[in-house]
Amino acid sequence: MPVKSLPAADAVLGEGVIRYRLDFSRGRAPRWPGYPRLESWRRILRRLGMIGQDPARYGGLAFGNVSQRVPGGFVISATQTGGRDRLGVEDYCLVTAAEIEANRIVACGVHPPSSEALTHAAVYRAAPQVTAVFHGHSPEIWHCGEALGLGLTPPTAGYGTPALARAVMARVRCRPQAGVIVMAGHEDGILAYGISLSRAGTLLTTVLARALTLEIGGER
Repeated sequence: MPVKSLPAADAVLGEGVIRYRLDFSRGRAPRWPGYPRLESWRRILRRLGMIGQDPARYGGLAFGNVSQRVPGGFVISATQTGGRDRLGVEDYCLVTAAEIEANRIVACGVHPPSSEALTHAAVYRAAPQVTAVFHGHSPEIWHCGEALGLGLTPPTAGYGTPALARAVMARVRCRPQAGVIVMAGHEDGILAYGISLSRAGTLLTTVLARALTLEIGGER
């Protein structure tokens, strides 16, 4: 099917969260050998509450997404899928190009990509060795970012924007193998990345354990 170009404003109205310009070609679901492992980590993060949907949080919108580098780009969970327990390959989208300064994503699949696709693209551009990016929401990590020694993006850099993408690139270049970043301008938003799915996931769960330790230690 031909590529359908959606201006950023139309994308926001259509999905409620997408802020970038999306050139989306609706077609077949991506097929890649890493699907079972990527989806297993997504389910782990959902059980930990970092991916999900809650009427009392974030205006009731679904939150959290995962991606993996593949030949020709990266696959990422589709927009507003955080509330679902399980995703099939049709619920992932292939991003084939990203223009950060132009605020533009080119993608194909059954459903459009996550609103954080631009941020994921920034990580992959900053560190060619990175193969996995996880975005979740964790109040525990978010509030302890400085105490945990994590990289923080500026509070003025909102989610899904070129400003956030640039800030994330700067942080990733400081730690190109793996890391956890606190998105100070995106309530409870955190980002983990690594040279493998297990590296990114293990690091994120370890940081969560450290954050909980600090939280428990502060209780009286």
